Amino acid sequence: MSSNPVARRRPTHRKGRPTLTRESVGRAALDFLDHHGPAELTMRSLAADLGVSPRALYNYVEDRRDLLTVAAELFESEWRPPELESGRWRESLRSYCRALRAHYRSHPGMTTLALTENITMARHPTMLRNVDALIGFFEAVGLSLQDAYRACMETIRLVAGFVELQDIVYDRPPAHVNPADLAQLPPPWLRPKGPEDSEESKGSGSSSASEGSEPVEDLPHLARLGELEPDSPDTLFAFSLDILVEGIAARAARPGE
Repeated sequence: MSSNPVARRRPTHRKGRPTLTRESVGRAALDFLDHHGPAELTMRSLAADLGVSPRALYNYVEDRRDLLTVAAELFESEWRPPELESGRWRESLRSYCRALRAHYRSHPGMTTLALTENITMARHPTMLRNVDALIGFFEAVGLSLQDAYRACMETIRLVAGFVELQDIVYDRPPAHVNPADLAQLPPPWLRPKGPEDSEESKGSGSSSASEGSEPVEDLPHLARLGELEPDSPDTLFAFSLDILVEGIAARAARPGE
């Protein structure tokens, strides 16, 4: 007989309901955020979603903040970046950023929530190793250690910011955004107000903050945009990556600055 008996596995379900663990509660919070706004995530709402009492959740997490920390750690632990190759670093970096964008889009709003809620305890070892590897990649490209760190942070900011400010509007349009507006160039919020805006304002009973201001007419560059085809989010992201890659290449060509 073995001196190390196999540990008994905890059943995944009990009486038809999932067996709760700290990890499964955090997973449920991540899944909840995929379909609801961050403000809607409470201990009570998550418990209702799981079909348990709020008291049951407190056996696994201390409070909402602890719940978000577990969710953030799971989010970080799932990121498996493609291999970074310094020999073909431009395409390698683009592939990395595209994969990171897909990861952030899989759980929209998680990054912003972690920042606004100041979830600083979520420092999963996988995340730390990924950041360390990205810094090392930029150093191998020819950047100083300090610039390699800056490039690492800029890469993460670019991708996370694009997802949270650009992709999310297309992936989950807010109630006040007409999806048809997203296919216009320039978009409605970059056009001078016209008569239809005044009528809409009257119909809603609201008063315009710019009432009494001079009309904006001399906008030649914005006007010319109407002659162009609107960019898709993928096209805009590719442009952003070009700027990032060329900026890093220029910096690597000036070592010591």
